[in-house]
Amino acid sequence: MGNRLQEFRVAHKETQQQMAEVMGLKTASVYCKKELGYIPVSLEEAHAAATHWGTTIEEIFFSKKNSSQEVAPAT
Repeated sequence: MGNRLQEFRVAHKETQQQMAEVMGLKTASVYCKKELGYIPVSLEEAHAAATHWGTTIEEIFFSKKNSSQEVAPAT
């Protein structure tokens, strides 16, 4: 399942460096890898992003937009 970190970041006109700082990451490069799904996002990092944007972890990481693509159709 993907995340919507990039979608939220772009919508809020923030850089990867700014979000790295919000999430307590050492570099923008590490944030980029999390945004692309190469490195998992910890619960603490997800909470920091959700709080920063005034939304929920579920909205960023488990939205219907993402989960509907993951669910196999009933047979």
